[in-house]
Amino acid sequence: MPKVFQFAKVLIPKLITWSLVSIAAFGAYFLYMQWTEQPWTRDGQIRADIVKIAPQVSGNLVKVAVRDNQFVHKGDLLLEIDQSSYQLAVNKARVAVDQAKEEVASLEASVRVSAANYEEAKVSVTTASRQISSAEASVQSAKASVDQMKAGVTSAQQFIKQRKAELSNAHSEAARAKRLVEKKAGSVEDAESTAATAIAKEAQLASAEAGLIQAQASQTQSEAALNEAHVNLLLAKDGLSESKAAETSAKASLDQAKANLGMSGDENVRVRTAMVSLAQAELDLSRTKILAPCNGYISNLSVDEGTYAVVGQPLIIIVDSDTFRVHAYFQETKLRHIEDGDSAVITLMSHPDRPLKGFVENIGNAVNPPNIANTEGQPGEVPQIQPTFDWVRLPQRVPVRIRLSEVPDDIQLISGTTASVAVLLPDKE
Repeated sequence: MPKVFQFAKVLIPKLITWSLVSIAAFGAYFLYMQWTEQPWTRDGQIRADIVKIAPQVSGNLVKVAVRDNQFVHKGDLLLEIDQSSYQLAVNKARVAVDQAKEEVASLEASVRVSAANYEEAKVSVTTASRQISSAEASVQSAKASVDQMKAGVTSAQQFIKQRKAELSNAHSEAARAKRLVEKKAGSVEDAESTAATAIAKEAQLASAEAGLIQAQASQTQSEAALNEAHVNLLLAKDGLSESKAAETSAKASLDQAKANLGMSGDENVRVRTAMVSLAQAELDLSRTKILAPCNGYISNLSVDEGTYAVVGQPLIIIVDSDTFRVHAYFQETKLRHIEDGDSAVITLMSHPDRPLKGFVENIGNAVNPPNIANTEGQPGEVPQIQPTFDWVRLPQRVPVRIRLSEVPDDIQLISGTTASVAVLLPDKE
């Protein structure tokens, strides 16, 4: 055998061996880099919000409108509680509203009556004030009339005094003329003339005395009118006092009526209180129908008609289908390669041949390390991730939330199931 064949026979196996070793080394290095640098984990879970539905009113269930594992839409009827007592409460509240409105209407009428009485009392005060002014004017007029009548009496008395003096003088002249006639020293005509003058003076005196009597009567009448005017003035003042007292009383009654009423119409506290009670009763009645608060799947349904529903005690659970997401637990050594918004590929254990697309929504900011009690708060306040092995110091795993971009209709997501997640680095997208 030529030497070249002998050399090839020795060299070829060595080349093959070194090639295989190189390939194995490169593969090991690649796998090592993938393991240490590529953000990938098999520790992922499909998660969704679990909504516990508890009644807000108590009563017997008269209808269960869903079945276990059924898909429901937001607003669909789930359960119905007996409405009898709640409908009665609504009817009673409506009656209370009507009664409150009637009471307010009655109080408003009282206010109107009190207001009318107050206005009438104010008019009476004004009228009484005017009557006082009129009475005072009458008093002044009567006083002026009395003064005038007194002046007339005084004038009549002076006139009588003058007439008496004239009469006395006329009598003296008549007597002298008569003596002269008797002595034949005077004429009869002079005697008769002086006698006639005396008689005329007597008539004038009588007329003056009659005028005095009339003037005195007029004075007495004027004084009586003055007294009457004083009486009327006193009565007018008393009337004003009474009118003012009535006005004060009417004002107090009006104020009390307004205080009793408060706000008018539907703004009145009685009506508003009754309407609040009605609203509460209607709200309780509406709550007898328990509706789905979200889209999702009924889970673990265990109630039936006749069950007594208690406020605050969950009766039904819905898995919110709009909140399906992936919680992927990455080793802390790989977090430096992950950022919010990075694309991700999710592989469900139930559908390993149909990877799903998603993106990093956020990265957890706290975990509870095992074997270190409550370093980040009480248990349950932050995620507590158990390591795969306790006897090796493994990197702590941190939850990364992955939002699914889209899910085919024929893939059923189930909360709690397993998934693998790979976050695509920018140069691998």
